[in-house]
Amino acid sequence: MKKKITIITSIYNGSKHISGFLDNITRQSYFRECELFLLDANSPEDEYSTIKLYQKKYDNIRYERLDYDPGIYPCWNYMIENSESEYITNANLDDRLFNSCIEKHVNFLDKNQDIDVAYCYNVVVDRENVTEDDLSGQQQIFTTGEFSLENMLRANLPHNHPVWRRSLHERFGLFSDEYISGSDWDFWLRCAFGGSKMALIKEPLGIYYRNPEGMSTNPDNMPRNLKEVSEIRSKYCKLLSDGFAK
Repeated sequence: MKKKITIITSIYNGSKHISGFLDNITRQSYFRECELFLLDANSPEDEYSTIKLYQKKYDNIRYERLDYDPGIYPCWNYMIENSESEYITNANLDDRLFNSCIEKHVNFLDKNQDIDVAYCYNVVVDRENVTEDDLSGQQQIFTTGEFSLENMLRANLPHNHPVWRRSLHERFGLFSDEYISGSDWDFWLRCAFGGSKMALIKEPLGIYYRNPEGMSTNPDNMPRNLKEVSEIRSKYCKLLSDGFAK
């Protein structure tokens, strides 16, 4: 049966995170209305031995494996093109969601038909597998802000695990494979400059692990990431100065 929302997750070298991720995601209050689509990008580790145990409990967990690693955004595009739900969200193996996270995002979009993307505050941690129950309330909140074109040019406001309408891809295409770590920001900017509206849910509903081995947080990747940020910002600042969007 077609689900309300597809959770897209790419897998590569994720064995140390997979159990905690699946424990967390299956506790979502809305999980029965989700399809969890796990795409293995030819990972050299054996994540599937853990995944298949959860598949025995939940018939809405879907697993596929590629024979090569195309990169995270082609993986996302594959899952988007091969699913049918009204809404989509991405979930990273090393991040965690509050139990009500997906339900609150979906309810918000259901009630606000003029909004295409919903996103929230996230707690920042420097230790892996921290859950909602572990939080003291004193942790740092990841910087984000209210939606506007100007704020979107300053930072990737939706950041990790926004929920968006599938119809955005019909209007604006898929994620570009031009960038290794910045194609989500590029896509949100493409949507925003095309007239799409986004909204911040003003409460923390996720946990962002500042993973020293992560694609966007590994210090070794900073020169590449900063170059992508500069290129993306320059591209859309030029569109703004040319009067493309008001």
